[in-house]
Amino acid sequence: MIVRRATLEDLHPLAVLFDEYRQFYGASSNLSLSYQFLNQRFQNKESVIFIHVKDDTLTGFILLYMGFSSVACSTYYILDDVYVTPTYRRQGSAKQLIDTAILFARHENAQRISLQTEKNNYQSHQLYEQMGFIKDDEFQTYHCFLK
Repeated sequence: MIVRRATLEDLHPLAVLFDEYRQFYGASSNLSLSYQFLNQRFQNKESVIFIHVKDDTLTGFILLYMGFSSVACSTYYILDDVYVTPTYRRQGSAKQLIDTAILFARHENAQRISLQTEKNNYQSHQLYEQMGFIKDDEFQTYHCFLK
């Protein structure tokens, strides 16, 4: 099992896995939309994507977006998506992906990695906390949905 940074050559199998991820969260399958979305991220250099590969099969991914901290005058990364296909879960794939993201962010001198997860996603909470993430009890999250 290896984790490496995704390239444009990975786009087709990554789009299939990304579409599976979207369906996991209740979106309708739309492989074309998934492909277009990821292709835009690559073309515009708007995200960093690492993939988990086992026996030449793409088994998972993690998607990071760069953010900026005005107070710290520094960058940070938003861990927006981490997904492992069900067949390959419970084998350490998510931990490997997150470890790679942390190493990458440190290498880039980022201030932190931030993420949000559902309140009832207890398994993920446990994993994140084991990996050094700290639950934020100080700030409240708000959203202004525009669509």
